[in-house]
Amino acid sequence: MSLSSLFNTARQSLLTFQAATSVTGQNIANAETPGYTRRRLALGTTPVSRGGVLFHDPRRGVGGGVTGTALERVRSEVLDRAVRTGRSGSEGANASARLLSTLEGQLAPDGGDALLGAVAGFYDAWSAVADAPADRGPRDALLAAAGTLTSAFNAADGRLGAFAEAAQTELGTTVDRVNGLMAEIAELNGALRSSDRDGVPDLNAQDRRDAVLDELSGLLPIQARPEADGTVSVRFGGLTGVQGTESLPLRLVGPPDASPPEVRAEGVSRPLDLSSTEGGVLGAQLGLVRDALPAAQQALDTLAADIVAGVNGLHQTGTGLDGSTGLDLFEPTGTTAGSIRLSPTFPGPDALAASGAAGQTGDGSVAAQLAGLGEDAYAAMTDVLAGVGSQTRGALAAADANAAYAEYTSALRDGLTKVSLDEEMTDLIRYQQAYAASARVLETADSLFDTLLAI
Repeated sequence: MSLSSLFNTARQSLLTFQAATSVTGQNIANAETPGYTRRRLALGTTPVSRGGVLFHDPRRGVGGGVTGTALERVRSEVLDRAVRTGRSGSEGANASARLLSTLEGQLAPDGGDALLGAVAGFYDAWSAVADAPADRGPRDALLAAAGTLTSAFNAADGRLGAFAEAAQTELGTTVDRVNGLMAEIAELNGALRSSDRDGVPDLNAQDRRDAVLDELSGLLPIQARPEADGTVSVRFGGLTGVQGTESLPLRLVGPPDASPPEVRAEGVSRPLDLSSTEGGVLGAQLGLVRDALPAAQQALDTLAADIVAGVNGLHQTGTGLDGSTGLDLFEPTGTTAGSIRLSPTFPGPDALAASGAAGQTGDGSVAAQLAGLGEDAYAAMTDVLAGVGSQTRGALAAADANAAYAEYTSALRDGLTKVSLDEEMTDLIRYQQAYAASARVLETADSLFDTLLAI
């Protein structure tokens, strides 16, 4: 090796470890920067120097020292995939639990006491009339209980309707956010493709794209695949959402085109199908507006229709104190929770048909039969509330399970990608010592050169 090669080796080492120290300083400075991925200067040997003063055999040579071969991010595609899977499950289950809990509260804000109490109170009032069919007091109480029952159904229906509108609006906001994130990924793909083509990868843009992919994975389950040109393709639900610099927008389709609402990709007729607990926030919202809300509404409407049909059917067979018969207590066309109401033409308390025959004022046989309908109606109302409650508990359990997985995978990835000040300080000392050693080599070469000149 010639003295010139020795000088070059020492100089190259100084520059390399200066760069490595700079990278370490950048990591330390960005230890708390959100989305920052730890950088690393990959080290390698410089091309071998052949010949020279000491070795004249061209087949022999001495290494040219150390150099930085690449500035790279410390990242794992396997861990990224695991974290994003965990985020889809965790965010989806949490959103599902939140939405179902809200639905439960809208259906029964008092824990169900109003609806259950109204149903029980209505049929108990019939029992009181059966015990004293000629008394006016129980009859007045029965009409009041009937009004309470219809009001409770109407109020629950109103709350469900308002919640459905709010849920659909929230779903639309999520769709817009998904579209915005996919458009940003496509834009970053273009920038990164250009930087890779120029041979200078944009690590900050890569950090931003990974952060966007993480956020997108919380909204819906995605599969992100790196491409050879530096871009990332994004797929979900059997669709390609991002390919190169192009993204596929989603749109919310509601009534009258779709009821319940659906999410479709532009140019695709079939709806996007996502799990309500593992399909991210979008899947949870779709599950609510597509399944849980319509099911709760249908169950409430069915119960209202059964009450109207059952009560009116028996009431028409009885006779009131005023001799009237064949009357409907409820409006026959009001067969939903929102439309159930007392018949506007019902004469009043004396027309309540408690007796099985005219002139038998002490007969409460029909009223007793009507009271007997209460057990089934109460059980049906309990089933409506219990069904939503069961879904809520299931979503809460799924949220706990998915949260544990998400936290575990995130901790694994953070241990690799995030800056550890202890590790960086160790590297800083190591690079400083290597820099000092290279400087010592340079001093030695200089001393040898002076000695050679003095000969």
